[in-house]
Amino acid sequence: MFDLNVKKRRIFTEINITPLTDVALVLLIIFMITAPMIIQSGINVKLPGAVSNDVTPEKNIILNITADGKVYLGNQEITLKDLYLPLAALLAVSQTKIVIINADTAVKHGVVISVMDLARQAGAVKLFESTERKQPEWKK
Repeated sequence: MFDLNVKKRRIFTEINITPLTDVALVLLIIFMITAPMIIQSGINVKLPGAVSNDVTPEKNIILNITADGKVYLGNQEITLKDLYLPLAALLAVSQTKIVIINADTAVKHGVVISVMDLARQAGAVKLFESTERKQPEWKK
């Protein structure tokens, strides 16, 4: 009736997650490499240089001012007269109320002052101007 020499076959009921783990790690590495490139805006701004460099916290409101005086809130171009309401709305929900201004070196100083004044009126508590790190003159 039953053959004792035949081994009982077990059904394999476990899932092999090794390939899933490999794919997840590869995707994680890809996202870690590409994330800094995605976060940076596509607006071409040449920042001025400074020896001191403050570390600024993340999740701040970023205003970009190009060499020709165009103002961008994030990646959206906006005029100075239309900047107040969206900036005030963003600052109202912001925990840090920090505005970072990326102004090109060729932009007129008056435009930067106007943007800074408007940001203060909209509710910014702290304003930062972005710079590129450069070597001190005495170390050259």
